[in-house]
Amino acid sequence: MRRTASKWGLVAALFAVAAHAAPPVAKPAPKLITIGPAITQTVFALGAGDRVVGVDDSSAALPEASKVRTVGYQRALSAEGVLSLGAGLLLGSAEAGPPPVLEQLKQAGMKVETFANEPTVEGARARIQGIAERLGTPEQGKALVAKLDADLKKAADRATQVKGSKPPRILAIYARGSGTMMVAGSGTVADTLIRLTGAVNAADSLQGYKPLGAEAVVAAAPEFVLLPASSVSSVGGAEGLAKLPGLSQVKGWKLVTVEDVDFMGLGPNLGQAVARVQDAVAPASATAKGGGK
Repeated sequence: MRRTASKWGLVAALFAVAAHAAPPVAKPAPKLITIGPAITQTVFALGAGDRVVGVDDSSAALPEASKVRTVGYQRALSAEGVLSLGAGLLLGSAEAGPPPVLEQLKQAGMKVETFANEPTVEGARARIQGIAERLGTPEQGKALVAKLDADLKKAADRATQVKGSKPPRILAIYARGSGTMMVAGSGTVADTLIRLTGAVNAADSLQGYKPLGAEAVVAAAPEFVLLPASSVSSVGGAEGLAKLPGLSQVKGWKLVTVEDVDFMGLGPNLGQAVARVQDAVAPASATAKGGGK
């Protein structure tokens, strides 16, 4: 009996040692829902796109997120729709909401984190690094910020090379059809984008987004009109814009576009968006679409 007991005791001890020595089983990374195009773009750029099971409507315009299910407009989310996708974490811009829905998601056990959408380069850096920390990829975040800084330095060097000449005047318009036309003044994403190119925001006397007014447009005297790419067809292209009050009175302006995500938020591709605008407004460029006569 004693031998039997000691034998089983030895077996139990060996099992205990083996169990203690075995590495812990890693929990699978939670599925993600991303709200806000800059947030979504950052998550994919950090290599976590395979975890994304839901995005807001505006993020769906991103090629990398085009096949992901949408959960609606970022300011009008539905708790039921979000929870139905089985995600454990929602990462969103400060505009995500409404707040009662976010509270419902938290009470249901989902982790919810939002990030400020400050229209500054410093804000973009902090947002990228913050998302990277939350995803457990801080080194990838540092690398992405470094790439952003390198792209912006190239743009700044390019802007410096043309200093001394009169900077181009760009009027940024947020358009969703001819019925919704807003001019981007100071303190907007478009304003930051324009300034980084070395150009002047023709509506910098305004603060935030203001309705498009004929007198203000004439006074702004833009040489270029900047639109989100998806808005071009809804306003009838450069020809349609040229018929609008104000723009019809300003002669010689040209149409410039950027991707919607770059017009609405400062993501990791900001430097590339700046270069795109610089290419379009460079004096040597002959490829920009003509609008005025």
